Amino acid sequence: MNDCSPLESVRSSISLHQAPGPDGFPLVGNYFQVRLKQLHIDLENWADQYGPIYRISLGPSDIAVISDKQAILRVLQQRPQTFRRDHRLEAIATELQLNGVFVAEGNDWKRQRRIVIAALTRAKLSKFFPHLKTIVERLMLRWERAAANSQPINIGNDLIRFTVDVTMQIAFGVESNTLEASGPVIQQHLDRVFPKVHQRANLPFAYWRYFKLPSDRKLDHSLGEIRLKANQIIETTRIRLNEYPERRKAPGNFLEAFLVELEKERTLFSDAEIFANIGTLLLAGEDTTANTIAWAIYHFSKYPHYLTKARDEIDSVLVNHRVIQSVEQSKQLPFLDAFRDESMRLKPVAPLMVMEAKDDVDIQGISIPSGTPLILLTRYLATRQENFGEPHEFLPRRWLKSAAEEPLNHDSRAFLPFGGGPRFCPGQKLALLQIRSVLTMLCRNFNFETVDVKGSVEECLAFTMFPQNLFVRLSHRKQTNA
Repeated sequence: MNDCSPLESVRSSISLHQAPGPDGFPLVGNYFQVRLKQLHIDLENWADQYGPIYRISLGPSDIAVISDKQAILRVLQQRPQTFRRDHRLEAIATELQLNGVFVAEGNDWKRQRRIVIAALTRAKLSKFFPHLKTIVERLMLRWERAAANSQPINIGNDLIRFTVDVTMQIAFGVESNTLEASGPVIQQHLDRVFPKVHQRANLPFAYWRYFKLPSDRKLDHSLGEIRLKANQIIETTRIRLNEYPERRKAPGNFLEAFLVELEKERTLFSDAEIFANIGTLLLAGEDTTANTIAWAIYHFSKYPHYLTKARDEIDSVLVNHRVIQSVEQSKQLPFLDAFRDESMRLKPVAPLMVMEAKDDVDIQGISIPSGTPLILLTRYLATRQENFGEPHEFLPRRWLKSAAEEPLNHDSRAFLPFGGGPRFCPGQKLALLQIRSVLTMLCRNFNFETVDVKGSVEECLAFTMFPQNLFVRLSHRKQTNA
């Protein structure tokens, strides 16, 4: 059977309930045997013990945990026909009014995906690059102040401010400038969403539907503030399109392009659906890109010889400039790209994905009933010897063309930082451009080291995986050709 062949609905040798897995407790299953903030690590450890497909439960129902490459690739390829996102996530997103293209299924997904992809296509990166460059320069100024003070900073917080500013500008044409704000900013409201979604998606009982804890009330308040801001942006954008109809031919941002596509296709989208999509875009752009950059900075600090090599490349490309000057210039950094990919291989922001079987299917001799959640251990694939040689070593050379000369296994199909199949992440190009822009600015202008302020750096899962306790001390770097 090849990688993309259908999964047959056939009689299996064993049921999922008979599959190997850790023993649990009545009603709650294995819930109290896992750490939600390190759920991916616990599941990976169990994969070592119980094999490529095993059973757990985080409540009364069984969950299939899959770390087999062929099975994961088939699941991703057969979305949305045979598999879908976990219905619990869709229900939670719907409750929060964030059921945009990221979590939508069926005809809703097809309708929204078509409009979103068309809008992203019209929203050219080259047109937005000057805005990105300005925001990178603001981040540089913020870090120059931190370097002058010699005080450790939580660099992840700065990176989230940066990605919020980029997303607000590129997606909505709004100058949020949280990097230079001293008071409360929209970032503080966004920060509450993903951790709460992660918690709710893994709880055995949906208590918040019956009573609210203080953290739930804070989430409701933050979502209200985000909706208020988003609705103001939507209304302002509609007014601008009416006042300047020529912008319909050349939209200046994603939201303009999105609204134009709706008019063009005569598609009726409610304001709630529009908010769901721009809210999802804001959340996804803010969290995933910021954490990817943070992990790369962590790896630069851990492997200074690679930092030296990246700097040599960056210095030769930027020459008399402190930041990247164009989209084309950003593509002239093969070693930096290799370093980034190796960082994403070992520390992906999405180390697992949660799906659900729409039909009864058979996966490698185990019968998976319709409606069963599937947890795909995508990071686990990229750290297996059969997929990548010396899998636990940080080796950027494996991503360079010369790597073919090295005796290293390298199966790029097992590298899934942006997902795979028909629902591959549509924001990949924008994310990669932001990552290159920030890393080149940092390496070009600053020396930096990690500092143990609140303990060692740890992986923490809150829907995405971020480096907890990543504090960095910056100092100015003397340049020879700028």
